Amino acid sequence: MLFSTAAFAVFMTAVFFAYWLMPHKYRWIVILAANAWFYISYDIKYLAVILVTMLASYLCAILIEKQDNEVKKKKTVMATGVVVTLSLLLVFKYLNFALYTVAKVLNRFSIPMQETTLKLIMPVGISFYTFMAVGYIVDVYRGKTRAVRHFGKYAIFVSFFPNISSGPIERAEHFIPQIDKEKIFDYDSVVYGARLLFLGLIKKIVIADMMTKYVDEVFNKVPEHYGICFAWATLLYTFQIYCDFSGYSDMAVGAARMLGFDLIQNFRQPYFAGSIKEFWARWHISLSTWFRDYVYIPLGGNRCSKARRDMNLLITFLCSGLWHGASWTFVLWGGIHGVCQIIENRIKERIGLTREKEKALSGPVKLLLTLITFCIVSYAWMFFRANSISEALYIVRSMFTDWSLKGAMAQMTMSGKSVVKTSLAIVLLIIYDCLNEKKDMLKELNRLPSAVRFAGYVLAAITVIALKVNNSYAQEFIYFKF
Repeated sequence: MLFSTAAFAVFMTAVFFAYWLMPHKYRWIVILAANAWFYISYDIKYLAVILVTMLASYLCAILIEKQDNEVKKKKTVMATGVVVTLSLLLVFKYLNFALYTVAKVLNRFSIPMQETTLKLIMPVGISFYTFMAVGYIVDVYRGKTRAVRHFGKYAIFVSFFPNISSGPIERAEHFIPQIDKEKIFDYDSVVYGARLLFLGLIKKIVIADMMTKYVDEVFNKVPEHYGICFAWATLLYTFQIYCDFSGYSDMAVGAARMLGFDLIQNFRQPYFAGSIKEFWARWHISLSTWFRDYVYIPLGGNRCSKARRDMNLLITFLCSGLWHGASWTFVLWGGIHGVCQIIENRIKERIGLTREKEKALSGPVKLLLTLITFCIVSYAWMFFRANSISEALYIVRSMFTDWSLKGAMAQMTMSGKSVVKTSLAIVLLIIYDCLNEKKDMLKELNRLPSAVRFAGYVLAAITVIALKVNNSYAQEFIYFKF
């Protein structure tokens, strides 16, 4: 059940009224039932996988607490739980990739091995809810949160329908207390959540889906294109993936807010970052902080030599790339970000650029750093979107060979009107993010007269519906596949 469908609108409306009309002590049942219905709407077969993940992590956390002061036993139980919980993700997402890679390597050394592909369908959201369960186990081990004894309420944490498909990746200490907290209907909070949900819908349908046609035209037919086609398609993809993913996150946070739940903020104007490190403090925040807390810091973080710190960073980014998909293109994309951040750190250390000095940089210097960071991030997105390493390398070789704008538009089947529409969408997005960097623009809407707000809602709704009906290139949210 995609957020951008009429089915979800009906579902969300029904859940909203059922939840707020139900007495507090029974509301958890409404949410749990809604989670189950939402998830099986994709495929009921997925239910068994998520139930195993829930049971394994739930029981493991309880066993950890029962070990009292037996440190070694607690660590053994924790490690076992993490391995068991991760095993389903490894099987469904990476087994075929591992078999394919092994076969390729052996064949390269003249050792015959047939390439085998198992018919496995990756359950929706498995990368997200698995990381939530793993984080929960580790947090119980570290004493950051208590093990939940009520299985139904723990199941709500793992399967909460707004964020199960594509995050944000919640933390138990932040989310679970909200289940038992008695909520009083807050009109302003509900309206804000509805606005956030609708903003995400606009990002998805009005901007991201409009760019899909041209991005797919190039990246799915790489040998037929050249030069500026790749540059333009990469730029469009840079904004497509941002609007698609941040749009989903807005809708997830908005839907949760309408039910009185507060989810982790996942995006904060990432393309305004002045460095790769800052970009990851603004992009997919719940994932970057998850890797920081459960991979980078356990590896030693920066509490070690500079060489070891650099290795820890690179490993973390490579893992982050692999998390996005079972393909070497994702690993390379993660590696690019890791290497760039290592170089960035070394340069700052060499010139003595501390955090305080960085904040004090002049406006033009900050703008230059932002543009450089944006170019690096956009270039890396090209590897992320490419269907294979060989196609990515072809794009690299061909990107700067021919910059005929007319020829590029013809190849991408873009009219002058299409160029204007996509360019306008990018400009409006940048303006909105600029304004939102300083003030919460959704709250600022309250300053407008009611009639003006209502007219804006109607106009936006008509635009979304018209584009939804006429857009044959609309697709599911990009991060569903991860």
